[in-house]
Amino acid sequence: MRAALLDTGPVVALLHDKDVHHESTIEAIKGSVRGGRALATTWEVVGEAFTLIRMRIAPRRQPTPAMAVLQWAEDGGAIIAAPEDADQRRAIELLRAHVDIPLSYVDSLVLAICERLGVEELVTVDGHLRAVHLDRTLIVTIV
Repeated sequence: MRAALLDTGPVVALLHDKDVHHESTIEAIKGSVRGGRALATTWEVVGEAFTLIRMRIAPRRQPTPAMAVLQWAEDGGAIIAAPEDADQRRAIELLRAHVDIPLSYVDSLVLAICERLGVEELVTVDGHLRAVHLDRTLIVTIV
């Protein structure tokens, strides 16, 4: 799949202009699009981004800033790649195989989806994702 899959950090940074990764995320996305890649993400990433903005970024946990994530997803800000049962199993395999890396379940699920779909690039703030061994080559762009 000619796509760049956005992890949670870049989704938050894209939609929150005060985020430390805002400008680098925009530049990474522009580079991906120039490279002919469609933007993609998952509902798990959307949910995690919503929760981070609502609970950690929004003043007094107001819902309005977090709702921007849902609006972005609904408006087609990215292709939403849905996990399959095999992705769930592969995510667990990745977690078991990489216990020395601080992977979250969403991290491992995103990697499994990238692997299955043949996604070319993963855009993330998590440098540790480069250390995960996949069955195919994945460009990991750290913003």
